[in-house]
Amino acid sequence: MFRKVRNASVVLLSMVFLAACSASGTFQVKQELIEPVNNQKTVSIWIKSDKVQESEREDATKASSLLQEKLYARLVSEGLFKSAVIYPNKGDYNLEVDVLGVRLVSGAARIWLGVMAGASGMEANVLLRDETSKVLTEFHADGSSATHPLSSESGYENAVNALATEITQAIKTR
Repeated sequence: MFRKVRNASVVLLSMVFLAACSASGTFQVKQELIEPVNNQKTVSIWIKSDKVQESEREDATKASSLLQEKLYARLVSEGLFKSAVIYPNKGDYNLEVDVLGVRLVSGAARIWLGVMAGASGMEANVLLRDETSKVLTEFHADGSSATHPLSSESGYENAVNALATEITQAIKTR
């Protein structure tokens, strides 16, 4: 009997320590891409965070700035667009990211509370428009960090990076 309890305890502890050891994200397409994106064109990136709760505004500003940097580099490096600019500069395409929620878990909280501190996360609705403002695709995306404090992907930067990955994946899916 003791052996069964010990084995079950080892399995349970392993699951706690190994669960959520990496950042992840998802996207849900609301409108499929209606025409191919010309990768020889420019995209203007506009990150808005006016829909987040007042208590999340400071975190949203911080995370939105990092998301803008990640998208600026990634959309070009992955060959989706020839170049990227930041709104209000004009591009051939407009990528509008409307941040809906942000949860940033501090390093101190992660150390003190461990897995119970939860994951950092960010979610957004995304629109890709052409130069005539026609919506080419629309989707909801989110990213979250690892919850385990010893994971190399437990920082809020990893949640933002996971969201940037999901946004580029959704645009790539054509």
